Order: sequence, then structure tokens, then C-alpha cells
Amino acid sequence: MTIFNQSKRLPLLVIALAILAGACQKLTHPALGAYPKDANPPGGPLKFYAAMDGSDVDSIRANFGVDNHVSYVAGLSGKALQFDGTQNGYVSYPSANDFGSATSFTISFWINITLAQKNNTNAVGVLAFAHSNNFWSNICFYADHTTGGNSDSMDLKVHFANGQADNWDFAGYTGAKRWPHMYDGNWHQVAFTYDASTQTGTLYRDGAQFDQKTNETIVFGSPSQLILGGFQEAAGIVSNYSSNSWMSGFPGMMDNVRLYGVALAAADVAALYNNKQ
Repeated sequence: MTIFNQSKRLPLLVIALAILAGACQKLTHPALGAYPKDANPPGGPLKFYAAMDGSDVDSIRANFGVDNHVSYVAGLSGKALQFDGTQNGYVSYPSANDFGSATSFTISFWINITLAQKNNTNAVGVLAFAHSNNFWSNICFYADHTTGGNSDSMDLKVHFANGQADNWDFAGYTGAKRWPHMYDGNWHQVAFTYDASTQTGTLYRDGAQFDQKTNETIVFGSPSQLILGGFQEAAGIVSNYSSNSWMSGFPGMMDNVRLYGVALAAADVAALYNNKQ
């Protein structure tokens, strides 16, 4: 009886093993080295990157927060951020990873804004690195439109902290020095590089050098927040918009914000522009 029962069970065991083996054969594994990798590994020259394609695809170390005054729209490549220009229309990243520890650096981002969206009354914040006690922050890009009327040129100004002082050397782009055709509804790259070893700052528009100055001192502590679409006052840092009625948020679109801990060469900045990165 025992032999009979075992003979009945043996075919069932063979069948079960065959099914299990077949199931294992259907499992697929990526080839060695083909596993997904972080596109922005710690320690590399690219300290921070926000593609604006959604919170799950931006830099894994960048906490992405958007309120209902900012939306995703079709961008330069993939999606972009659309700000509404109000005091609540901004994005705040709690940090920019270890970008603040860099002495030489590069900032590159893309904006798109139409002439109809131009604010001819207030100064419009575009990008800022917060500073806990400097009203103008560590770094601030903004468009000052108290002059210029209906011109599609932009009075783009840049402030940098200089230790305990301020560096306004890249803020004099008014009158004939305005940035041309920035309000034409097309995507434009804005980039700035600073080489601490030569004390050289270079400003780029659409991959081409717009201005360069030497003997520049730019020193900023680790930024506590990165603000996109406004001044640091939008987030209530040092001051706020209520106390500064001449300030407004950016009403256009922004895409591909990249922060490097090195001064990129002119050819590298041009490559970012040509490749729409």
C-alpha cells in the first residue's frame, strides 16, 4: 500500500517541479550594469537639476513643492512650470543640495514669456537663493520693468552676495543694454558662470556671451532655499511681498534649471543651449 501511494505521488511531484522551473525561466533580469542609475550622482559637477517634468523625475535630492498658482505645461523638452505672477506663484526647494559650498559655479535656466505678460510696473522675481539676513538674498535674477514700455527687451538684473556686501556689477542692463527680444514667446536660455580662480563672471543669453567682467568677488553661504518664479520675499524670507508692493512674481514659464559647482566653458554653455538642456 505504501509503495502504491508513493508511485501515485511521484508524477505529481515531477509535474510541480516542472511548473516551478517554467515559471523561473520566465523571469527576466537586466544585464549586468544595465540597472537604472541616478542621473545626478552626488559629488559630480552637476549639483542640482530640475527638469520640471514632475516631482518624481526631478533630482532625487530636491524636494519639489508647487501650490495651485503654478502648473505644468508643455515645455522646452517635456514639461515646464507656468507661474501666474502672483505673490503665491512660486516654487521653493528647501535646498539646492551642496551647490552652496561651491566657490566657482554655473547657473543655467530657460524662460518663456510673452509681451502681453510683461509687467511694466513692478520688479519681477525670476530666481533667488535665499539668505537669512540679506534682503537681496545670496543670488537674485529679476526683471525690472519700471522703464521700457512695450519693448520686447528685458531689463534683466542680477545681484550676488559679496561676503558682507553686495555685488551689483551685473545689474546695469537698462536702456540700450537691455536683453533683446526676451518677450517674444520663445524659449530663451539664461546662464551665468563664475570662475573663482580668475575672479571672472560671464553672463550668457541663448548660448552666447552677453557680458563678462573680471576682478569680481562673489561669496555666498549655503543657500537655505531656492526660489523659482519670485524673490526670496515670496517665501517670507527676511521680508515679504506685502511690505514691498513694488515686487511681483514671474508670470512666464521656466524649464531645465541646472546648477553646477564649476564654471562651465563657453562651449559647454553653448552645448546646453544647442541641445535644449
